[in-house]
Amino acid sequence: MLSSSGKPVSAKQNLYSPRSRSFIVFCQLFGFALLLLPSHVRAESLEDAAHQLAIKVCAAARKQQVSVHWQETAEFPGYLSESRRKVFLEQISACGMAPSENPDAPVLTVVIRVTATRALLIADVTDAAGVQQIYMVEFPRASLYVARGTSPTPQLRRELLWQQEKPIQSALEWQHPATEEWFLFLLSDSLFMRFDFENGAWKWMDSAQFLPVGHSSRAGEASLFYSHAKERVELVLLRKVCDIDPTVHFSYTCTGSEVSDRTMELSSACGESPRYLATGKGDFTQPDQITLASGSGAGAPASDGGNYAGSLDMPGPVLDISVAQDSKSATAVVKNLSTGNYEVYRIKAVCSN
Repeated sequence: MLSSSGKPVSAKQNLYSPRSRSFIVFCQLFGFALLLLPSHVRAESLEDAAHQLAIKVCAAARKQQVSVHWQETAEFPGYLSESRRKVFLEQISACGMAPSENPDAPVLTVVIRVTATRALLIADVTDAAGVQQIYMVEFPRASLYVARGTSPTPQLRRELLWQQEKPIQSALEWQHPATEEWFLFLLSDSLFMRFDFENGAWKWMDSAQFLPVGHSSRAGEASLFYSHAKERVELVLLRKVCDIDPTVHFSYTCTGSEVSDRTMELSSACGESPRYLATGKGDFTQPDQITLASGSGAGAPASDGGNYAGSLDMPGPVLDISVAQDSKSATAVVKNLSTGNYEVYRIKAVCSN
Protein backbone atom coordinates (compact mmCIF):
# COMPACT_ATOMS: atom_id res chain seq x y z
CA MET A 1 0.00 0.00 0.00
CA LEU A 2 1.11 3.50 -0.69
CA SER A 3 0.91 6.81 1.14
CA SER A 4 -1.62 9.27 -0.19
CA SER A 5 1.01 11.99 -0.17
CA GLY A 6 4.69 12.35 -0.80
CA LYS A 7 7.20 14.29 -2.79
CA PRO A 8 6.59 14.25 -6.51
CA VAL A 9 8.46 15.23 -9.62
CA SER A 10 8.46 18.97 -10.23
CA ALA A 11 6.58 20.08 -13.31
CA LYS A 12 7.31 23.34 -15.09
CA GLN A 13 4.26 23.78 -17.29
CA ASN A 14 1.68 26.52 -16.56
CA LEU A 15 -1.85 25.08 -16.63
CA TYR A 16 -3.77 27.76 -14.69
CA SER A 17 -4.16 31.25 -16.04
CA PRO A 18 -4.05 34.05 -13.41
CA ARG A 19 -7.14 36.23 -13.14
CA SER A 20 -8.54 38.74 -10.72
CA ARG A 21 -10.97 37.47 -8.11
CA SER A 22 -14.09 39.26 -6.99
CA PHE A 23 -14.48 39.31 -3.22
CA ILE A 24 -18.27 39.05 -3.53
CA VAL A 25 -18.05 35.98 -5.76
CA PHE A 26 -15.52 34.39 -3.44
CA CYS A 27 -17.76 34.94 -0.42
CA GLN A 28 -20.66 33.30 -2.26
CA LEU A 29 -18.52 30.30 -3.12
CA PHE A 30 -17.17 30.22 0.42
CA GLY A 31 -20.66 30.17 1.88
CA PHE A 32 -21.77 27.37 -0.44
CA ALA A 33 -18.63 25.32 0.21
CA LEU A 34 -19.03 25.82 3.95
CA LEU A 35 -22.34 23.99 3.81
CA LEU A 36 -20.61 21.04 2.14
CA LEU A 37 -17.59 20.92 4.44
CA PRO A 38 -17.11 17.32 5.66
CA SER A 39 -17.17 17.22 9.45
CA HIS A 40 -14.17 14.87 9.59
CA VAL A 41 -11.80 17.34 7.88
CA ARG A 42 -10.44 18.77 11.10
CA ALA A 43 -7.13 19.83 12.58
CA GLU A 44 -6.11 20.49 16.16
CA SER A 45 -4.31 23.76 15.45
CA LEU A 46 -3.67 26.31 12.73
CA GLU A 47 -0.26 24.71 12.24
CA ASP A 48 -1.87 21.32 11.54
CA ALA A 49 -4.50 22.99 9.35
CA ALA A 50 -1.81 24.59 7.16
CA HIS A 51 -0.14 21.19 6.68
CA GLN A 52 -3.40 19.34 5.96
CA LEU A 53 -4.63 22.03 3.56
CA ALA A 54 -1.39 21.85 1.59
CA ILE A 55 -1.78 18.07 1.26
CA LYS A 56 -5.39 18.48 0.02
CA VAL A 57 -4.25 21.00 -2.61
CA CYS A 58 -1.37 18.73 -3.65
CA ALA A 59 -3.69 15.76 -4.11
CA ALA A 60 -6.09 17.64 -6.40
CA ALA A 61 -4.11 20.27 -8.29
CA ARG A 62 -1.60 19.94 -11.11
CA LYS A 63 2.09 20.20 -10.24
CA GLN A 64 3.49 23.55 -11.36
CA GLN A 65 4.70 26.93 -10.17
CA VAL A 66 2.08 29.00 -8.33
CA SER A 67 1.83 32.53 -6.96
CA VAL A 68 0.61 32.26 -3.35
CA HIS A 69 -1.51 35.10 -1.96
CA TRP A 70 -2.47 35.35 1.73
CA GLN A 71 -5.68 36.93 3.09
CA GLU A 72 -6.59 37.65 6.72
CA THR A 73 -9.54 39.41 8.33
CA ALA A 74 -9.25 42.68 10.21
CA GLU A 75 -10.56 40.89 13.31
CA PHE A 76 -7.83 38.24 13.25
CA PRO A 77 -4.68 39.78 11.78
CA GLY A 78 -1.27 38.17 12.14
CA TYR A 79 -2.43 34.58 12.60
CA LEU A 80 -1.02 33.52 9.24
CA SER A 81 2.45 33.97 10.72
CA GLU A 82 5.70 33.41 8.87
CA SER A 83 6.20 29.99 10.50
CA ARG A 84 2.67 28.85 9.57
CA ARG A 85 3.04 30.07 6.02
CA LYS A 86 6.34 28.23 5.85
CA VAL A 87 4.66 24.93 6.78
CA PHE A 88 2.17 25.36 3.91
CA LEU A 89 4.79 26.48 1.38
CA GLU A 90 7.21 23.66 2.22
CA GLN A 91 4.50 21.04 1.79
CA ILE A 92 3.26 22.28 -1.60
CA SER A 93 6.90 22.64 -2.71
CA ALA A 94 7.48 19.00 -1.76
CA CYS A 95 4.50 18.10 -3.96
CA GLY A 96 5.91 19.92 -6.98
CA MET A 97 3.92 23.17 -6.67
CA ALA A 98 6.84 25.56 -6.32
CA PRO A 99 5.93 29.05 -5.00
CA SER A 100 6.88 31.70 -7.56
CA GLU A 101 6.85 35.47 -7.91
CA ASN A 102 6.27 35.16 -11.64
CA PRO A 103 3.24 37.39 -12.47
CA ASP A 104 2.15 34.86 -15.10
CA ALA A 105 2.02 32.00 -12.61
CA PRO A 106 -1.46 30.78 -11.55
CA VAL A 107 -2.74 32.27 -8.31
CA LEU A 108 -3.26 30.15 -5.19
CA THR A 109 -5.08 32.16 -2.52
CA VAL A 110 -4.97 31.06 1.13
CA VAL A 111 -7.60 32.62 3.40
CA ILE A 112 -8.39 32.32 7.10
CA ARG A 113 -12.06 32.70 8.04
CA VAL A 114 -13.60 32.61 11.52
CA THR A 115 -17.21 31.83 12.41
CA ALA A 116 -18.93 31.92 15.78
CA THR A 117 -17.93 28.34 16.58
CA ARG A 118 -15.02 27.40 14.38
CA ALA A 119 -12.15 28.61 12.23
CA LEU A 120 -11.25 27.50 8.73
CA LEU A 121 -8.22 27.68 6.50
CA ILE A 122 -9.20 27.83 2.85
CA ALA A 123 -7.31 27.47 -0.43
CA ASP A 124 -8.77 28.86 -3.66
CA VAL A 125 -7.42 27.64 -7.04
CA THR A 126 -8.68 27.32 -10.61
CA ASP A 127 -8.32 24.16 -12.68
CA ALA A 128 -7.28 23.92 -16.32
CA ALA A 129 -10.91 24.21 -17.44
CA GLY A 130 -11.34 27.51 -15.59
CA VAL A 131 -13.39 25.98 -12.77
CA GLN A 132 -12.69 27.43 -9.34
CA GLN A 133 -11.92 24.88 -6.63
CA ILE A 134 -12.03 25.52 -2.88
CA TYR A 135 -10.39 23.30 -0.27
CA MET A 136 -10.91 23.76 3.45
CA VAL A 137 -9.66 22.44 6.77
CA GLU A 138 -11.49 23.15 10.01
CA PHE A 139 -9.76 23.74 13.35
CA PRO A 140 -10.92 24.96 16.79
CA ARG A 141 -11.51 28.68 17.05
CA ALA A 142 -10.01 28.56 20.55
CA SER A 143 -6.64 27.56 19.09
CA LEU A 144 -6.32 31.07 17.65
CA TYR A 145 -6.11 32.56 21.12
CA VAL A 146 -2.53 31.76 22.00
CA ALA A 147 -0.28 33.94 24.06
CA ARG A 148 1.44 36.46 21.81
CA GLY A 149 5.17 36.84 22.21
CA THR A 150 5.78 33.20 23.17
CA SER A 151 8.15 31.14 21.08
CA PRO A 152 6.48 28.25 19.27
CA THR A 153 7.66 24.84 20.42
CA PRO A 154 8.57 22.29 17.76
CA GLN A 155 6.56 19.07 17.83
CA LEU A 156 7.09 15.90 15.86
CA ARG A 157 4.64 14.80 13.16
CA ARG A 158 4.70 11.55 11.19
CA GLU A 159 3.38 10.57 7.76
CA LEU A 160 3.21 7.00 6.48
CA LEU A 161 5.04 6.63 3.16
CA TRP A 162 5.26 2.88 2.60
CA GLN A 163 4.47 -0.48 4.21
CA GLN A 164 5.09 -4.10 3.28
CA GLU A 165 5.30 -7.57 4.79
CA LYS A 166 8.95 -8.21 3.93
CA PRO A 167 11.58 -6.81 6.33
CA ILE A 168 12.96 -3.33 5.73
CA GLN A 169 16.33 -2.50 7.27
CA SER A 170 16.60 1.15 6.21
CA ALA A 171 14.92 3.84 4.09
CA LEU A 172 15.82 7.29 2.78
CA GLU A 173 14.07 10.02 0.78
CA TRP A 174 16.31 11.88 -1.66
CA GLN A 175 15.82 14.69 -4.18
CA HIS A 176 17.89 14.82 -7.34
CA PRO A 177 19.70 18.21 -7.20
CA ALA A 178 19.43 18.79 -10.97
CA THR A 179 16.03 17.39 -11.97
CA GLU A 180 14.33 17.92 -8.55
CA GLU A 181 12.83 14.43 -8.82
CA TRP A 182 12.03 12.75 -5.49
CA PHE A 183 13.09 9.19 -4.77
CA LEU A 184 12.52 6.69 -1.98
CA PHE A 185 15.28 4.13 -1.37
CA LEU A 186 14.73 0.95 0.67
CA LEU A 187 17.01 -1.80 1.90
CA SER A 188 14.78 -4.87 2.07
CA ASP A 189 16.44 -8.18 2.95
CA SER A 190 19.37 -8.29 0.53
CA LEU A 191 17.87 -5.88 -2.02
CA PHE A 192 18.40 -2.16 -2.67
CA MET A 193 15.04 -0.91 -4.01
CA ARG A 194 14.45 2.41 -5.78
CA PHE A 195 11.10 4.21 -6.16
CA ASP A 196 10.10 7.57 -7.61
CA PHE A 197 6.93 9.57 -7.03
CA GLU A 198 4.60 9.58 -10.02
CA ASN A 199 0.92 10.59 -10.26
CA GLY A 200 0.51 10.82 -6.51
CA ALA A 201 2.11 7.49 -5.59
CA TRP A 202 5.50 5.87 -5.10
CA LYS A 203 6.30 3.74 -8.17
CA TRP A 204 8.88 0.94 -8.21
CA MET A 205 11.80 1.69 -10.56
CA ASP A 206 14.35 -1.07 -10.04
CA SER A 207 16.15 -3.18 -7.47
CA ALA A 208 19.52 -4.88 -7.13
CA GLN A 209 21.34 -7.22 -4.77
CA PHE A 210 23.63 -5.56 -2.27
CA LEU A 211 24.34 -8.81 -0.40
CA PRO A 212 24.82 -12.34 -1.70
CA VAL A 213 21.59 -14.17 -2.49
CA GLY A 214 20.21 -15.90 0.59
CA HIS A 215 22.13 -13.68 3.01
CA SER A 216 19.87 -11.35 5.00
CA SER A 217 21.38 -8.52 7.01
CA ARG A 218 20.51 -8.27 10.67
CA ALA A 219 19.27 -5.07 12.28
CA GLY A 220 21.99 -2.43 12.25
CA GLU A 221 24.23 -4.22 9.74
CA ALA A 222 23.05 -2.24 6.71
CA SER A 223 21.57 1.25 6.48
CA LEU A 224 21.28 4.27 4.21
CA PHE A 225 22.05 7.85 5.16
CA TYR A 226 22.79 11.20 3.57
CA SER A 227 26.29 12.54 4.24
CA HIS A 228 25.90 16.31 4.63
CA ALA A 229 29.67 16.71 4.64
CA LYS A 230 30.08 14.93 1.29
CA GLU A 231 26.63 15.92 -0.06
CA ARG A 232 25.86 12.40 -1.21
CA VAL A 233 23.90 9.26 -0.32
CA GLU A 234 25.94 6.55 1.36
CA LEU A 235 25.42 2.93 2.35
CA VAL A 236 26.72 1.68 5.68
CA LEU A 237 27.47 -2.03 5.47
CA LEU A 238 28.88 -3.78 8.54
CA ARG A 239 29.88 -0.35 9.93
CA LYS A 240 31.88 0.48 6.79
CA VAL A 241 30.98 3.34 4.44
CA CYS A 242 30.12 2.47 0.84
CA ASP A 243 29.68 5.09 -1.91
CA ILE A 244 26.68 4.69 -4.19
CA ASP A 245 25.29 6.65 -7.15
CA PRO A 246 21.48 6.75 -6.73
CA THR A 247 20.93 8.19 -10.22
CA VAL A 248 21.92 5.00 -12.05
CA HIS A 249 21.38 1.28 -11.66
CA PHE A 250 22.62 0.33 -8.20
CA SER A 251 26.27 -0.38 -7.52
CA TYR A 252 28.49 0.43 -4.58
CA THR A 253 32.13 0.69 -3.58
CA CYS A 254 33.14 0.31 0.05
CA THR A 255 36.02 2.48 1.20
CA GLY A 256 36.64 0.64 4.45
CA SER A 257 36.33 3.85 6.45
CA GLU A 258 34.17 4.10 9.56
CA VAL A 259 31.05 6.28 9.68
CA SER A 260 31.98 9.73 11.02
CA ASP A 261 29.36 12.27 9.96
CA ARG A 262 25.98 10.60 10.34
CA THR A 263 23.85 13.08 12.27
CA MET A 264 20.34 13.06 13.71
CA GLU A 265 20.09 16.86 13.61
CA LEU A 266 16.63 17.99 12.45
CA SER A 267 15.61 21.55 11.60
CA SER A 268 12.12 22.83 12.41
CA ALA A 269 9.92 25.59 10.99
CA CYS A 270 10.06 27.45 14.31
CA GLY A 271 13.22 29.36 13.47
CA GLU A 272 15.18 28.18 16.49
CA SER A 273 18.36 26.18 16.99
CA PRO A 274 18.37 22.64 15.58
CA ARG A 275 17.11 19.72 17.62
CA TYR A 276 18.17 16.10 17.61
CA LEU A 277 16.20 12.92 17.09
CA ALA A 278 16.57 10.01 19.47
CA THR A 279 14.74 6.74 20.02
CA GLY A 280 13.85 4.78 23.14
CA LYS A 281 15.97 2.07 24.72
CA GLY A 282 13.47 -0.81 24.54
CA ASP A 283 14.03 -4.04 22.66
CA PHE A 284 12.44 -5.11 19.38
CA THR A 285 9.39 -6.55 21.14
CA GLN A 286 8.05 -3.21 22.43
CA PRO A 287 6.50 -0.06 20.92
CA ASP A 288 8.98 2.78 20.66
CA GLN A 289 9.14 6.55 20.77
CA ILE A 290 11.01 9.09 18.69
CA THR A 291 11.96 12.12 20.77
CA LEU A 292 13.07 15.61 19.82
CA ALA A 293 15.71 17.07 22.11
CA SER A 294 18.23 19.88 22.21
CA GLY A 295 21.79 18.99 23.14
CA SER A 296 25.39 19.27 22.13
CA GLY A 297 25.61 16.06 20.15
CA ALA A 298 23.67 14.17 17.49
CA GLY A 299 20.84 12.21 18.92
CA ALA A 300 21.36 13.50 22.46
CA PRO A 301 18.21 12.41 24.31
CA ALA A 302 16.72 14.38 27.17
CA SER A 303 17.75 11.76 29.71
CA ASP A 304 21.39 12.25 28.70
CA GLY A 305 21.48 16.01 29.24
CA GLY A 306 19.43 17.32 26.32
CA ASN A 307 16.31 19.45 26.81
CA TYR A 308 13.16 17.54 25.92
CA ALA A 309 10.93 19.18 23.29
CA GLY A 310 8.46 16.53 22.19
CA SER A 311 7.91 12.85 21.48
CA LEU A 312 6.12 10.72 18.94
CA ASP A 313 4.68 7.30 19.78
CA MET A 314 5.39 4.67 17.15
CA PRO A 315 3.45 1.41 16.62
CA GLY A 316 6.53 -0.73 17.20
CA PRO A 317 10.33 -0.65 17.49
CA VAL A 318 12.18 1.94 15.40
CA LEU A 319 14.72 0.01 13.33
CA ASP A 320 16.48 2.90 11.61
CA ILE A 321 16.32 6.70 11.13
CA SER A 322 17.94 8.69 8.30
CA VAL A 323 17.82 12.51 8.06
CA ALA A 324 17.12 13.96 4.60
CA GLN A 325 19.58 16.13 2.69
CA ASP A 326 17.80 19.39 3.64
CA SER A 327 17.69 18.34 7.34
CA LYS A 328 13.98 19.29 7.43
CA SER A 329 12.67 15.72 7.60
CA ALA A 330 13.81 12.23 8.49
CA THR A 331 12.81 8.75 7.34
CA ALA A 332 12.09 6.17 10.04
CA VAL A 333 11.64 2.42 9.61
CA VAL A 334 9.27 0.79 12.13
CA LYS A 335 8.00 -2.74 12.59
CA ASN A 336 4.31 -2.47 13.41
CA LEU A 337 3.68 -4.93 16.24
CA SER A 338 -0.08 -5.02 15.58
CA THR A 339 0.05 -5.90 11.87
CA GLY A 340 3.53 -7.37 11.55
CA ASN A 341 4.22 -5.06 8.60
CA TYR A 342 7.34 -2.99 8.15
CA GLU A 343 6.46 0.69 7.76
CA VAL A 344 8.34 3.77 6.54
CA TYR A 345 7.43 7.18 7.99
CA ARG A 346 8.43 10.73 7.16
CA ILE A 347 9.19 12.58 10.41
CA LYS A 348 9.09 16.40 10.62
CA ALA A 349 9.35 18.97 13.40
CA VAL A 350 6.56 21.56 13.16
CA CYS A 351 5.56 24.47 15.38
CA SER A 352 2.95 23.73 18.03
CA ASN A 353 1.23 27.13 17.84
